[in-house]
Amino acid sequence: MLRLFRVLNFLLPVVLFVAVLLKVRDFFDAGDVRTGLLVALGAVVVLTIWMTGLIRCSVLPAVGQAIGERVYGGSYLPEDDPLVVLATRIRREHESSLLPEFEALVRREPFRARAWTELASLRGDEFGDFRGAREALMRGAEMVEEAEDRAFLLYRAAGVCERRLGDAAGARELYNRAAECFPATAYGRKAAQKAASRG
Repeated sequence: MLRLFRVLNFLLPVVLFVAVLLKVRDFFDAGDVRTGLLVALGAVVVLTIWMTGLIRCSVLPAVGQAIGERVYGGSYLPEDDPLVVLATRIRREHESSLLPEFEALVRREPFRARAWTELASLRGDEFGDFRGAREALMRGAEMVEEAEDRAFLLYRAAGVCERRLGDAAGARELYNRAAECFPATAYGRKAAQKAASRG
Protein backbone atom coordinates (compact mmCIF):
# COMPACT_ATOMS: atom_id res chain seq x y z
CA MET A 1 0.00 0.00 0.00
CA LEU A 2 2.82 2.40 0.89
CA ARG A 3 4.57 1.59 -2.40
CA LEU A 4 1.36 2.33 -4.35
CA PHE A 5 1.03 5.65 -2.54
CA ARG A 6 4.61 6.57 -3.45
CA VAL A 7 4.07 5.67 -7.11
CA LEU A 8 0.88 7.75 -7.23
CA ASN A 9 2.69 10.61 -5.52
CA PHE A 10 5.26 10.58 -8.31
CA LEU A 11 2.70 10.22 -11.10
CA LEU A 12 0.33 12.95 -9.90
CA PRO A 13 2.64 15.93 -10.59
CA VAL A 14 3.49 14.55 -14.02
CA VAL A 15 -0.21 14.16 -14.90
CA LEU A 16 -0.91 17.70 -13.67
CA PHE A 17 2.04 19.02 -15.68
CA VAL A 18 0.71 17.38 -18.85
CA ALA A 19 -2.73 18.88 -18.16
CA VAL A 20 -1.15 22.33 -17.79
CA LEU A 21 0.72 21.88 -21.08
CA LEU A 22 -2.59 21.16 -22.82
CA LYS A 23 -3.93 24.44 -21.41
CA VAL A 24 -0.75 26.22 -22.56
CA ARG A 25 -1.42 24.97 -26.07
CA ASP A 26 -4.81 26.63 -25.90
CA PHE A 27 -3.09 29.93 -25.01
CA PHE A 28 -0.73 29.52 -27.97
CA ASP A 29 -3.62 28.69 -30.32
CA ALA A 30 -5.40 31.86 -29.14
CA GLY A 31 -2.27 33.91 -29.88
CA ASP A 32 -1.53 34.67 -26.21
CA VAL A 33 2.06 33.39 -26.28
CA ARG A 34 3.22 35.44 -23.29
CA THR A 35 0.58 33.99 -20.92
CA GLY A 36 1.26 30.50 -22.29
CA LEU A 37 4.98 30.83 -21.59
CA LEU A 38 4.36 32.19 -18.07
CA VAL A 39 1.96 29.32 -17.26
CA ALA A 40 4.43 26.76 -18.68
CA LEU A 41 7.31 28.27 -16.68
CA GLY A 42 5.19 28.25 -13.51
CA ALA A 43 4.28 24.62 -14.12
CA VAL A 44 7.97 23.70 -14.54
CA VAL A 45 8.85 25.46 -11.27
CA VAL A 46 6.02 23.73 -9.38
CA LEU A 47 6.93 20.33 -10.89
CA THR A 48 10.60 20.83 -9.96
CA ILE A 49 9.79 21.77 -6.36
CA TRP A 50 7.31 18.90 -6.00
CA MET A 51 9.68 16.27 -7.44
CA THR A 52 12.63 17.57 -5.41
CA GLY A 53 10.57 17.27 -2.24
CA LEU A 54 9.46 13.75 -3.13
CA ILE A 55 13.00 12.65 -3.91
CA ARG A 56 14.34 14.12 -0.66
CA CYS A 57 11.55 12.64 1.46
CA SER A 58 10.99 9.27 -0.23
CA VAL A 59 13.82 8.19 -2.49
CA LEU A 60 16.95 9.38 -0.68
CA PRO A 61 16.06 7.88 2.74
CA ALA A 62 15.22 4.52 1.13
CA VAL A 63 18.46 4.54 -0.88
CA GLY A 64 20.44 5.53 2.21
CA GLN A 65 18.91 2.72 4.24
CA ALA A 66 19.59 0.18 1.49
CA ILE A 67 23.22 1.31 1.24
CA GLY A 68 23.57 1.26 5.02
CA GLU A 69 22.22 -2.27 5.22
CA ARG A 70 24.48 -3.41 2.41
CA VAL A 71 27.63 -1.77 3.76
CA TYR A 72 27.11 -2.18 7.48
CA GLY A 73 25.01 -5.37 7.54
CA GLY A 74 21.92 -3.67 8.94
CA SER A 75 20.42 -0.36 9.93
CA TYR A 76 20.92 -0.90 13.64
CA LEU A 77 23.26 0.27 16.34
CA PRO A 78 25.35 -2.57 17.79
CA GLU A 79 24.08 -1.93 21.30
CA ASP A 80 20.49 -2.37 20.04
CA ASP A 81 21.13 -5.66 18.25
CA PRO A 82 20.46 -8.73 20.45
CA LEU A 83 22.78 -10.79 18.24
CA VAL A 84 25.73 -8.45 18.77
CA VAL A 85 24.97 -8.06 22.48
CA LEU A 86 24.93 -11.82 23.06
CA ALA A 87 28.05 -12.40 20.93
CA THR A 88 29.89 -9.76 22.98
CA ARG A 89 28.76 -11.41 26.20
CA ILE A 90 29.87 -14.87 25.01
CA ARG A 91 33.30 -13.49 24.12
CA ARG A 92 33.61 -11.56 27.37
CA GLU A 93 32.58 -14.51 29.57
CA HIS A 94 33.98 -17.21 27.25
CA GLU A 95 30.80 -19.12 28.01
CA SER A 96 30.02 -21.92 25.53
CA SER A 97 26.74 -22.74 27.30
CA LEU A 98 25.30 -19.57 25.71
CA LEU A 99 25.88 -20.86 22.17
CA PRO A 100 22.46 -22.58 21.88
CA GLU A 101 20.80 -19.26 22.74
CA PHE A 102 22.93 -17.53 20.11
CA GLU A 103 22.05 -20.20 17.53
CA ALA A 104 18.36 -19.63 18.27
CA LEU A 105 18.84 -15.93 17.47
CA VAL A 106 20.57 -16.87 14.21
CA ARG A 107 17.66 -19.16 13.25
CA ARG A 108 15.27 -16.24 13.81
CA GLU A 109 17.16 -14.11 11.25
CA PRO A 110 18.74 -16.64 8.88
CA PHE A 111 18.80 -14.12 6.02
CA ARG A 112 21.53 -12.04 7.73
CA ALA A 113 25.06 -12.89 6.65
CA ARG A 114 26.30 -11.14 9.81
CA ALA A 115 24.49 -13.72 11.95
CA TRP A 116 26.29 -16.63 10.28
CA THR A 117 29.72 -15.00 10.35
CA GLU A 118 29.29 -14.21 14.06
CA LEU A 119 28.27 -17.81 14.76
CA ALA A 120 31.25 -19.12 12.80
CA SER A 121 33.58 -16.73 14.60
CA LEU A 122 32.28 -17.80 18.00
CA ARG A 123 32.57 -21.48 17.19
CA GLY A 124 35.98 -21.25 15.60
CA ASP A 125 37.90 -18.32 17.02
CA GLU A 126 36.38 -18.42 20.51
CA PHE A 127 35.97 -22.15 21.14
CA GLY A 128 38.28 -23.78 18.57
CA ASP A 129 35.48 -25.69 16.80
CA PHE A 130 36.59 -25.01 13.24
CA ARG A 131 34.46 -27.78 11.75
CA GLY A 132 31.45 -26.15 13.40
CA ALA A 133 32.58 -22.79 12.03
CA ARG A 134 32.77 -24.21 8.50
CA GLU A 135 29.34 -25.82 8.88
CA ALA A 136 27.82 -22.53 10.09
CA LEU A 137 29.21 -20.68 7.07
CA MET A 138 28.01 -23.36 4.65
CA ARG A 139 24.56 -23.40 6.25
CA GLY A 140 24.45 -19.63 6.06
CA ALA A 141 25.30 -19.78 2.35
CA GLU A 142 22.11 -21.80 1.86
CA MET A 143 19.95 -19.46 3.94
CA VAL A 144 20.89 -15.90 2.94
CA GLU A 145 19.14 -14.34 -0.03
CA GLU A 146 21.74 -12.17 -1.77
CA ALA A 147 24.11 -13.85 -4.24
CA GLU A 148 27.01 -11.71 -2.98
CA ASP A 149 26.38 -12.88 0.60
CA ARG A 150 26.17 -16.52 -0.50
CA ALA A 151 29.45 -16.26 -2.36
CA PHE A 152 31.04 -14.48 0.61
CA LEU A 153 30.00 -17.20 3.08
CA LEU A 154 31.22 -20.00 0.79
CA TYR A 155 34.50 -18.12 0.34
CA ARG A 156 34.87 -17.80 4.12
CA ALA A 157 34.05 -21.50 4.59
CA ALA A 158 36.75 -22.38 2.06
CA GLY A 159 39.19 -20.20 4.01
CA VAL A 160 38.39 -22.10 7.22
CA CYS A 161 38.98 -25.39 5.41
CA GLU A 162 42.28 -24.18 4.05
CA ARG A 163 43.77 -22.33 7.01
CA ARG A 164 42.20 -23.97 10.06
CA LEU A 165 41.38 -27.54 9.01
CA GLY A 166 44.23 -28.15 6.57
CA ASP A 167 41.68 -29.51 4.09
CA ALA A 168 42.99 -28.31 0.72
CA ALA A 169 40.59 -30.51 -1.27
CA GLY A 170 37.58 -29.26 0.69
CA ALA A 171 38.72 -25.66 0.27
CA ARG A 172 39.17 -26.12 -3.48
CA GLU A 173 35.69 -27.66 -3.74
CA LEU A 174 34.12 -24.69 -1.92
CA TYR A 175 36.08 -22.14 -3.97
CA ASN A 176 34.89 -23.90 -7.13
CA ARG A 177 31.29 -23.92 -5.89
CA ALA A 178 31.35 -20.19 -5.13
CA ALA A 179 32.96 -19.45 -8.50
CA GLU A 180 30.54 -21.63 -10.49
CA CYS A 181 27.34 -20.66 -8.68
CA PHE A 182 28.03 -16.93 -8.30
CA PRO A 183 30.43 -15.90 -11.09
CA ALA A 184 29.08 -12.34 -11.28
CA THR A 185 29.82 -11.54 -7.63
CA ALA A 186 33.04 -10.11 -6.19
CA TYR A 187 33.59 -13.15 -3.96
CA GLY A 188 32.70 -15.50 -6.81
CA ARG A 189 35.51 -13.94 -8.83
CA LYS A 190 37.91 -14.09 -5.88
CA ALA A 191 36.99 -17.74 -5.38
CA ALA A 192 37.70 -18.44 -9.06
CA GLN A 193 41.16 -16.91 -8.68
CA LYS A 194 41.82 -18.99 -5.56
CA ALA A 195 40.63 -22.16 -7.25
CA ALA A 196 42.78 -21.48 -10.33
CA SER A 197 45.87 -20.81 -8.23
CA ARG A 198 45.41 -24.12 -6.43
CA GLY A 199 45.12 -26.15 -9.61
